Amino acid sequence: MSATLNAEKFSKYFDNCPMIHIPGLTFPVEEFLLEDIVEMTRYHPQNQDRRSSWKRGFWQGRNSRPEKEEKEAEYKESWPCYARTLRDRNHEGAILVFLPGWDNISSLNDLLMAQPMFRSDRFVIIPLHSLMPTVNQTQVFKRPPPGVRKIVIATNIAETSITIDDVVYVIDGGKIKETNFDTNNNISTMTAEWVSLANAKQRKGRAGRVCPGKCYHLYNGLRASLLDAYQLPEIMRTPLEELCLQIKILKLGYIARFLEKALDPPTDQAVSLAIKNLVDLNALDCSENLTALGFHLARLPVEPHIGKLILFGALLGCLDPVLTIAASLSFKDPFFIPLGKEKMADMRRKTLSRNSKSDHLTIVNAFQGWEEAKQRGARYEREYCWDNFLSLYTEMLHNMKGQFAEHLMHAGFVSSKDPRDPKSNVNSDNEKLIKAVIVAGLYPKVAMIRPSHSKKRPGVKVYTQADGKVCIHPKSVNAEETEFNYTWLIYHLKMRTSSIFLYDCTEVSPFSLLFFGGDITIQKDEDQETIAVDRWIVFRSPARIAHLVKSLKKELDSLLEEKIRNPAPVDWQNRQSKDCAVITAIIDLITTQEKPWSNFLWSIQQGVLKEIDQ
Repeated sequence: MSATLNAEKFSKYFDNCPMIHIPGLTFPVEEFLLEDIVEMTRYHPQNQDRRSSWKRGFWQGRNSRPEKEEKEAEYKESWPCYARTLRDRNHEGAILVFLPGWDNISSLNDLLMAQPMFRSDRFVIIPLHSLMPTVNQTQVFKRPPPGVRKIVIATNIAETSITIDDVVYVIDGGKIKETNFDTNNNISTMTAEWVSLANAKQRKGRAGRVCPGKCYHLYNGLRASLLDAYQLPEIMRTPLEELCLQIKILKLGYIARFLEKALDPPTDQAVSLAIKNLVDLNALDCSENLTALGFHLARLPVEPHIGKLILFGALLGCLDPVLTIAASLSFKDPFFIPLGKEKMADMRRKTLSRNSKSDHLTIVNAFQGWEEAKQRGARYEREYCWDNFLSLYTEMLHNMKGQFAEHLMHAGFVSSKDPRDPKSNVNSDNEKLIKAVIVAGLYPKVAMIRPSHSKKRPGVKVYTQADGKVCIHPKSVNAEETEFNYTWLIYHLKMRTSSIFLYDCTEVSPFSLLFFGGDITIQKDEDQETIAVDRWIVFRSPARIAHLVKSLKKELDSLLEEKIRNPAPVDWQNRQSKDCAVITAIIDLITTQEKPWSNFLWSIQQGVLKEIDQ
């Protein structure tokens, strides 16, 4: 059900099934386009030459451009430099302004607050965005006293997710932030796109809930004629790995053949890339059959990389912190950012990171502090959340962790549905092991850190194999870090906006990549011996030690595969068992990784590893 659903398309897909139209009880809404607004505000561009230069460019290239490009150029002629305050505000009622994202909301809020009129008690201005404090956003539902104008500045969250009853005026900025997936470069993109006609209709419908309303679209008739009828369906602009696993566990046949039957089928390239990624993850075999790992990943209610993270957290005895990380990555970052306090929020996250150089461990530390405050009482919990910029989503993460643990218990990986069960957390204080588990889940999302010799931008430069130079997202605790212990980062998401940004990244050690990354190869040149992960993450190493590492990794992979085929909690009390001996040896090596290679050689020859060497 939807007021703007393409009902005819769905009806046709389902063998021309009947449609039922239920008329709504909304009041009429008068619409205005940009040319109407310019006339109402008597606006004149300050730069009079701007129109003529656009016009010259348009006519010069007219014969060589398609019809749509001609309309685009003509549209640009009529776009004014700045928007004017609308004069028609004589009646009561809230104003709802639609903008595409955080930066736009922040900028408009600053512009309004710079005017004495809007700082007066005649106005209440409420930014509405998922990064902002929920406690502040509840004001959007409260009606202000008579004579006070409520102005809500929101993203498309206000289109359908919530209803603000007293909105009478809507200002539609005409843009929406939309996530797409570039299959050619295997990267997500987020850009501000023009709304669809369906979006515009939804935005118009926000006015007129309690009385006749008005909607001002900040685009003209030419732009309106170019708008798509509907947004691109999500199946055509997101990665498909999780969907592919669901198809396989439901035994619906070959993935591509099944998806061809979809209402809007994804491209062959997108399907092929998803299958390749699942094969690389060892979730599918070369014949597109579910592996043992793929079976468990398909049953977990998260995307495959996060599912693998959860399984390894259970197998390596650091369940509670790993479930915190998994919940935050699969649902929502628990931190909010109040307008005007961005720097303060950054500093607080930096403090919570405890120099771990990890966004993931920052969330773990924040969550542990929240649990301790919650145990002391509601007042302490509220104070802790406010002081550390934590949102109400923290409670939801707590509930998600319980659901994940229950899945693991039913699958046989742990013996309790309590994420904090001591048997499942014998290694939960081992920060280096937790980072290794993050590698196990998120690999091959790896970036290389290199020192920057630029005087303008001191610090580090970051590169990925596929993209070259990238940037750490400004919200990361690593964004302005200048000193790292190692030269590698593991990240959760890579997205192209104004640049290519890495979100949620953690510094990781060579051993983490060697034991939990991809295939190991050993090379011996004339001047040096190296060991490499997937042939591009290269470390110097004596050949003898490199072979020991490769043998140990083979033992670990074999053990983990057996555990996944036949799930059972690791018996950490029985140190003589092979599984416990191998895992403990790996943990010891990861934990003491700062030791020189000579010490590593001594360590690697102990216990079960000595047998491997022989």
